[in-house]
Amino acid sequence: MREGGDQGEDHLRRVTRDMIVLALLGILLWGFLRSWTAALVFGVGALTSLAFWTLHKVLTGWMLTPSKRRRWVYAVLSLGKLALIALVLRGMMGRYPAEALPLALGVVLFVAGILLEALRLAFQKPDDPPPD
Repeated sequence: MREGGDQGEDHLRRVTRDMIVLALLGILLWGFLRSWTAALVFGVGALTSLAFWTLHKVLTGWMLTPSKRRRWVYAVLSLGKLALIALVLRGMMGRYPAEALPLALGVVLFVAGILLEALRLAFQKPDDPPPD
């Protein structure tokens, strides 16, 4: 671990960075290979995914409290993450029904970010110090 932060926070930052890079690449690819409407819908899905990930980080941090009552409150609040995705899916599918695939891929972008970090960790040598 390095000074001023722990390794868990480094992983969260890398996942966020990977999601942003994937979102930008996805917007460009959907725009050039299909349509700019598909790119817009993918971008909305990607923003939803980033909002989901940010809420996850915040609520998980708040859950690390000794009070069981507060942990339950934050756990119930975390259902708001799922509501966020449901609202975006419902609204966007009503407006752009033909763009289901770009929207779905944008929404699950956080999964791709987590998988990239898992692959990085799988191939990292145990002797290597964590990157700066």
